[in-house]
Amino acid sequence: MVPSERRNGSFGEGLGQHGPDSYRSDAVFCLFILAVCLIYNAHALFTYFASISEGILDLAGRPIGRDFINYWTGGHAVFDGMYPEIFDVSLYHPYQERLLGTDFADHNWSYPPHILLLLWPLGLLSYVPALVLWSVVTLSAYLWACLATSRLRWPLVPALLLAPATFICLTGGQNGFLTGALLIGGFGLLRRHPVLAGILFGILTIKPQLGILIPFALLAARQWTAIASASLTAAALVGGSVFLFGAESWKAYFDLVAPLQTMIMNEGRGPFLTMMPSAYIGLRLLGIEQDLRTVVQALLALGALAAVLWVFARSQDWSLQLAVLAVGTFIASPYAFNYDMTTVSLAVALVALRGLDSGFLPGERIVLAVTWLLPITVQWMNAVGVPLGTPILATCFVYLLLRVRAGIQSASVTQAGRSELALQGD
Repeated sequence: MVPSERRNGSFGEGLGQHGPDSYRSDAVFCLFILAVCLIYNAHALFTYFASISEGILDLAGRPIGRDFINYWTGGHAVFDGMYPEIFDVSLYHPYQERLLGTDFADHNWSYPPHILLLLWPLGLLSYVPALVLWSVVTLSAYLWACLATSRLRWPLVPALLLAPATFICLTGGQNGFLTGALLIGGFGLLRRHPVLAGILFGILTIKPQLGILIPFALLAARQWTAIASASLTAAALVGGSVFLFGAESWKAYFDLVAPLQTMIMNEGRGPFLTMMPSAYIGLRLLGIEQDLRTVVQALLALGALAAVLWVFARSQDWSLQLAVLAVGTFIASPYAFNYDMTTVSLAVALVALRGLDSGFLPGERIVLAVTWLLPITVQWMNAVGVPLGTPILATCFVYLLLRVRAGIQSASVTQAGRSELALQGD
């Protein structure tokens, strides 16, 4: 597609046009950001594998795939009948070490019991084959969900593969591809297959902090079928986990895991603090007291919620709705990590494609680039006590809302013109 055709596309509602020179400049800028990601990923990957010191352990004493050890442990716990013990931190890690056959750095379980219904196949495999299977399947599901969202599919593949969130999720053995596939795939199916969309949203309750805005978005969009489907799916998963693992698994989750997560949020130390872009953690790093952190986080969550309600009630632009929801979730949630930001990667990529198509708002491409790189840079910023994750996300959020408003205004003008022509025709 030539630049002139792209600039006259449908992505730039109400934002004006730009010339060939601007298009080339924007394209070069986007390619530069991707080149930075490629260099960083290659260097980090080489450095990481050079740190493998013994067997599958790195110099930090963690197995390759790092946090994947938790999902693999959960799968084995189902077959070993050890699922009540995984919720007790004093029993969980010794069980992991027995499974792996070696001592390694501590891990703790942080998931609700019904995630075990998805993890049990991992218990059929040894560690490395299970890690490979997990990575291939979840990454493929994520890419499929993302590609289903765009008419310009081919640029998304290399961009998303180079995204910092993708690299961190893949090397960390995390579940960001799975949760991203569930959220993105759900909204991709929402209009044509609301029952299937609701099923995916219901499964996303395995990580509830990433779905906190979804019910409100569905209510604003009046997606009653999807709401019913999601509710029934979540209820079926919880009921199935109670049937298979007993009600005591949920009691242990609320009595042991939830308090532990709260303690970690407020008192925990370690690298996890550098991986969270939330306002709550940022304020903690600045020494702000807990009550004020809670108030600020609540106000941000309410602001994100109000914006999501407005967007889903007023706009019919699916990809911008998804982008607002994705970025808004990380503003609203106090407990989310950089490896969870796979949905934000897609949001930035979709808006960048629009910018190449019809031009960027003043300063927008810089904000998009900074947001794209946030999964990496948040670690550096938090580590040195300059937690700018939430201001960056909030700025990106404002630009998304400006694009939504432009689209609504453009649609209103178009509708008014059609009405006037109809009257003239009469």
